[in-house]
Amino acid sequence: MYKKKELVFKKIIYLFILLSTSQNLFSQTSIREYNQELKTYDFNDPNPIPMFISDPKIYPYFSFDGYDIKSSNKEYKVIELENNFIKVLLTPEIGGKVWGAIEKSTGEEFIYKNEVVKFRNISMRGPWTSGGIEFNFGIIGHHPSTATPVNYTFRKNDDGSVSCFVGNIDLPSRTQWRVEIKVEEGKASFTTDALWYNPSPTSQSYYNWMTAAAPAKNDLHFYTPGDMYLEHNGNIKSWPVDSSGRDLSKYSNNDFGPSKSYHIVGEYNDFFGGYYHDSNYGFGHWGRYEDIPGQKLWLWSQSRAGGIWEDLLTDNDGQYIEFQAGRLFVQYTPTEEQNPISNVRFEPYRVDRWKEAWFPLKKTGGLSDASEFGALNVIRNDDSLTIKLNPFIKINSLVEVLVNGKLHYEENLELDPMDVYSSTIFLEKGKNFQVKVDELGIHYESDKSKKYIDRSFLTDEKSKYEITEQKLFQQAKEDIAFREYKKAAEKLIKIIEKDKFNLDARYYLGEIYFKTGKFNLALETVKEGLKLDTYHPSLNYIAGITYKEINDNLNGKEALGWAARSIEYRSNAYSQIADIFLREKNYLEALEYAERSLEYNINNIPSIEIIAIANRYLNNKGEHELTLKRIESLDPLHHIIAFERFILSPNNQNKINVINSHRSELSYQTYLELAINYYNRGLTKEAITILEIGPDELINDIWKAYLNEDIEKLRNSISNKKIDFSFPFRRESIKVLEWAKKTSSSWKLDYLLSLNLWGKGRYTEAKNLLTDTKNTSENSLFYLNRGLMLRKLDIDPKNDFEKAYELDNKNWRVSKTLSDYHFNSMEYNLSNNILRKAYNNDKSNYIIGMGYVETLVKLEKFSSAISVLDNINILPYEHAGEGRKLYTSAYFGLAIKKIISGDYLEAIETINKSKLWPENLGVGKPYNPDERIQDYLIFYCKEKLNNLSSKKHLQYIIDYSEDNINEMSINHVLGFQAIKIIRGKEESESFINKLNSKHKYESDEMNFINNFKRNSLLNSRKEFDLLRKILLLK
Repeated sequence: MYKKKELVFKKIIYLFILLSTSQNLFSQTSIREYNQELKTYDFNDPNPIPMFISDPKIYPYFSFDGYDIKSSNKEYKVIELENNFIKVLLTPEIGGKVWGAIEKSTGEEFIYKNEVVKFRNISMRGPWTSGGIEFNFGIIGHHPSTATPVNYTFRKNDDGSVSCFVGNIDLPSRTQWRVEIKVEEGKASFTTDALWYNPSPTSQSYYNWMTAAAPAKNDLHFYTPGDMYLEHNGNIKSWPVDSSGRDLSKYSNNDFGPSKSYHIVGEYNDFFGGYYHDSNYGFGHWGRYEDIPGQKLWLWSQSRAGGIWEDLLTDNDGQYIEFQAGRLFVQYTPTEEQNPISNVRFEPYRVDRWKEAWFPLKKTGGLSDASEFGALNVIRNDDSLTIKLNPFIKINSLVEVLVNGKLHYEENLELDPMDVYSSTIFLEKGKNFQVKVDELGIHYESDKSKKYIDRSFLTDEKSKYEITEQKLFQQAKEDIAFREYKKAAEKLIKIIEKDKFNLDARYYLGEIYFKTGKFNLALETVKEGLKLDTYHPSLNYIAGITYKEINDNLNGKEALGWAARSIEYRSNAYSQIADIFLREKNYLEALEYAERSLEYNINNIPSIEIIAIANRYLNNKGEHELTLKRIESLDPLHHIIAFERFILSPNNQNKINVINSHRSELSYQTYLELAINYYNRGLTKEAITILEIGPDELINDIWKAYLNEDIEKLRNSISNKKIDFSFPFRRESIKVLEWAKKTSSSWKLDYLLSLNLWGKGRYTEAKNLLTDTKNTSENSLFYLNRGLMLRKLDIDPKNDFEKAYELDNKNWRVSKTLSDYHFNSMEYNLSNNILRKAYNNDKSNYIIGMGYVETLVKLEKFSSAISVLDNINILPYEHAGEGRKLYTSAYFGLAIKKIISGDYLEAIETINKSKLWPENLGVGKPYNPDERIQDYLIFYCKEKLNNLSSKKHLQYIIDYSEDNINEMSINHVLGFQAIKIIRGKEESESFINKLNSKHKYESDEMNFINNFKRNSLLNSRKEFDLLRKILLLK
């Protein structure tokens, strides 16, 4: 009896386990954080030279110059999100990127996962590693946090899904970006929900692209709807078949030319992806067209020029491609080309939210349509139709085929996630049709013309050459959106000088003055406009935020009130009026205006912040907590959440929560940003408290001293803290540094204030500070950076560079800078002496090594230059070619030397070596490299040797020149010369005429070519010296 009961009990347990397991097959999700060691080629050697010397658009970030050639194991935090169908991995310490994603039934990666972390010099700050999905916000390029820790948190949601949130501040714009990566129960796709908002009072640059990677294989076929693609400058080309008849949607057909960027446009669709026909799996992306119209494919060149990057970025995981989704049509880089593409602005207090989905494909044979919930492929045969479907969710739905709006075929489908449905039905050839699966949100239309958008990507020729005031105004607005404030201001001043009634120009100029901290000029500019139109909302807005900034509360509220009459500014202006009432401790009015603000922008996060703060001061603890939860529902990474809770309950756990909310690389900046957020609302006590919790850093210490009016603390901080990576950039910090400078005399304060002013484009004021400082510092970095800054104003930096070298001749950046100064002054021996010492001090520093080789070439020590190049390992930046240029310069110089001495056979041997592409120099051999210089020199040598095969080298030159006549190159001069020798004067002049018609006649290259035709090379530019020497060989 006992045994029978035991048996029944065991059966019940087994049945329970079976039922639980069965249920979990469809509903189980998990999220966990763990540490994992990864083979890492790390980056190092942060650069203390202010970023505005090389790229002012991303100051105050700094770059890195060191990259490890050998790997070591390094531990990273990994967040793993998983259900029964997919696994998604994130690395919050590497830019918060999705590291990889796997479809579990096949084990295939639908997001490429690089098993090594191989940082190389590709991003705006340098380090970048391939694979996964990278989130880019701010301005064109791989975002400044792409290789460093970002803020993050993760959770299990009430609906059973799991989420990880990653995000950071973009420092130059002070905008905040977040991405929620979510895996849901019973769903074989995952989503990325983006939040990006501009809490600053002025417009900012707008750029967002999500960059995903997939393996590059010859069987890869891209399914990217559209009939054309845009280049980075906005020019259009045909897609998918190019002008040479190649179907570019097939990866294998891209085996020509350099790396590829295809921004594909022309069709109203929500999806794109790729499929590996041999392996029978694929990948895809979905996002509403209104949210994500941008679809880009990036392909490394299939020559060794791209192949070398496979070696540089991974060990064994193979080459990759990128499929990128963006908020705009193209990753636009302004050029002289004119078309409808431009940069756009991110308006103040604007909050953008959008959703994207990323999914695998299995045994569908391709991709014709997709949604967040499923993917469809339709194959049209002669008299039939094959329909293949992957649902990403469990469905019980009809698949319907309609012809001329009438039902042609239907079938009820009961499918689990990632099941493969396939059916072939009869359909008369030539008939258009639709395929619908309503439960998946799929509606495929066979007639593609019904999806084409009516939008031109061309500007008519006449408009390109017209010069109007409005055109200048458009260019100024584009300059602002591209962070080119000086250029924009110059244009706007010209416009206003011609027409003082151009009030919009006054608005944009006033905004620039506000951004740069020139508040008096901002007010002067807009007040002149308000004399012409007192109700102008944009001018009132700039007046209002400027009055607010200078603590003129009354006029701030008055002007912002008029700005609020316009729907464009209403939410924003009410929010800033609420700020002023908060500053005046009128908490009820602050609440009133913050609530009014939310009526016109429900997600106005600064307004919700005000509501939380005001409720705390009014002792409404329940409302305070509810408001913090409201912020948390929008932005779980907002630093105000943990800090406001700490203020109410200042216990140790809440303090730890505050510290844990600041996990990004430059956490002192996020502490300071939050402190200034409170300070701008008159809440000094809170500002001091958050800075006390945060890390000690020089600029933060100066702020603390200012807020506490603590002169002793200021002096201690200035005396003890280094300046190396203190890069003040905020408009608010100018006032603080000016106070510090008046309070305590120190070259460090002059230097820091000059950095802040320079970063705001106030170069004359910065220069005056720097020059007034004289030589009171004993810090080599001060002299190095002062010299670099003053050189941009055409002030001779020699004394500063020499002083820096005197103080620290072991610093390679100091050595390189002084050497460059001598090199540019044609003092090659001095340059060489400095770099020889630096190179012997550290032969692994390829930056110094390249500079050293350059001096050896100038001194015609070609064999020594070649010897250094044989032993150097250059880790290049993307598209870099310096190593190759040095290599050919050294070999060409040696060859010419041998030619002049009559050693023609040795010269030919040397020239042939110059055709090699040693990859230790960081450049791989491209398709069809330009070898016209080599061929011309070999022709010359063979002529001297009476070798009958000499003329074939001229024919090589002619063939290359004619095939590449559409590309401007100084080497076309050799094509002209070769044609003249082989075909005669008339044909050579015809070639020149074709060049002049295709390229700018006044360009330096065409001037050189045309001058050679006229037998005049005496005044050619120095960068063309090599060709001049070759052409003058007798």
